[in-house]
Amino acid sequence: MADSVIEPLASGGWQVQAGFVGDSASDFFAIYEGSAFGNPERGIMAAIARAHPTGGNGAGARDAVQLSVHSFAEGYFGARRTFGVKRAANQALHSLNGWLFGQIRADVNRGFAPVSLSALMFNGPVMSIVHIGACRVYRSRGGVVTPLMRAHVRIGGQNADEPTRAVGLDGELAIDYAEEQAEVGDRYLLLSTAEPVTPEAVQAGFALLAAGNNAPMLSAMVLDVLAAPARDVAQSHAVLADLPLRPAPRAGDVWDGFEIGRTLYHGQYTHLVVARDTVENRDVVLKIPLPKMLQDEIFAAGFMREAWIGSTVRVGNVARYLELPPERRSSLYLVMPLYNGETLEKRLKREPPMSLPDGVGIALKLCEAVQDLAAIEIIHRDLKPENIMLLPHNEVRLLDLGLAYLPGIDLAEAARPGGTLRYMAPELLKGVQANARTEVFSLAVTIYRMFSGGPYPFGQREAVPLARLRPDLPSWLGLVLKKALATDPAERYPDAGAFALALNEGLVSGTPDPTRVARWYQMNNLQIWQTATFIFALGFFLLLVRSFK
Repeated sequence: MADSVIEPLASGGWQVQAGFVGDSASDFFAIYEGSAFGNPERGIMAAIARAHPTGGNGAGARDAVQLSVHSFAEGYFGARRTFGVKRAANQALHSLNGWLFGQIRADVNRGFAPVSLSALMFNGPVMSIVHIGACRVYRSRGGVVTPLMRAHVRIGGQNADEPTRAVGLDGELAIDYAEEQAEVGDRYLLLSTAEPVTPEAVQAGFALLAAGNNAPMLSAMVLDVLAAPARDVAQSHAVLADLPLRPAPRAGDVWDGFEIGRTLYHGQYTHLVVARDTVENRDVVLKIPLPKMLQDEIFAAGFMREAWIGSTVRVGNVARYLELPPERRSSLYLVMPLYNGETLEKRLKREPPMSLPDGVGIALKLCEAVQDLAAIEIIHRDLKPENIMLLPHNEVRLLDLGLAYLPGIDLAEAARPGGTLRYMAPELLKGVQANARTEVFSLAVTIYRMFSGGPYPFGQREAVPLARLRPDLPSWLGLVLKKALATDPAERYPDAGAFALALNEGLVSGTPDPTRVARWYQMNNLQIWQTATFIFALGFFLLLVRSFK
């Protein structure tokens, strides 16, 4: 089989591109779209298989490997739509195993042979793997290569390539199955080779799509993930809801490979602790819901929503939660990176006050984070300095997605106000659902406090201009914030992107100070008459002085 790269395939929200290389009659590669079987919801399947002849002719082995892959695909895509991926794959493979086992035993002269098979099923929100036999599966993510399945082969001896498991080898079939959240940019490699797999062979396989590399003695299939569907909220909630809740841990306890350290926060419903991940060799923060959380339905729903958003969304300047394989999670908690920085709330309480360049730089990053979330229909709803982490090298992370609102999904949450009262746009208290303009208002309160050093933009009776607290800052900044803080949402910037544009224009070009022109027009009638009287008295005095000369 010559090397080739096929056009990208798309089905069920997934899009992948595949390439193949190999010249062995015992190997077979195939990729299928669910839509070709009338079942697009099943997504995409990619499979590699290798026949292991024990007698007969090579043509029979070729028939066995092709029939095995095609039959598996037909059984998988043709399974009941109510079947999950694992059940559909198991049913198809066990049926195939029974048929092939019978063919091998009934007529050895036809050359049917046991078949090693590995397949990737891109279905719904996850990628699933089924694996039997001598093939290998690897993943490359961010330059890190990870083996995903262990080959079932004999170690050493003359029959090192002989599998200990294969379709048709025994009457009973043992299948390895795994799931993971595939990401756009991931590359998967499926190998079938008669030689021991070396690091060079793996690298040659991963280079297939990029360079068309045809390595000797190497049969490989490589897939690039070009697009992935959004994870279904309800499915994610169901998985997490099955996990038990535990009381808050104590320092020194070990949970699922996490050594518990100091406490960062202990609240009514959650407990935040620093922990050492001994498996991945990194420091993390665990956000642990306490059993009491179940008494508050709204908070419990928010925690589940935060878990889904934090592990699914990949947006710059927004904290990314860390995912754990199912076998590492024995109870419900979230895992976050341990950031080396301080919250904006802590920063604004110490001297010196925030400078214009630093403050606008932070504001622009916050606007970018909010706008990026809005682009994927997520409204944060709790923007405030406590939820903003300032990191070294001028990096910013937006934290705490527990009150986030997903338009079109959280329909029950649409009219329910969420957030911290002093940062909420006034229309939210009247039942208006959160939107891009309410986010602008919360951003403006946050940015105002960042520059003011803590005070809010609203006094007891009137708004407090930023210039009154920070006369050293240019007037254009106060005008931009005034517009963003408008009581009427129609007078605000339409979204965080427009807010950022106004801040950037002010920083780059500087808006002329309009207050000098406007002061005369802002005088009330009493001030005008007082000024006129003063001018008239001054003129009369000058006339008197001249008359005495």
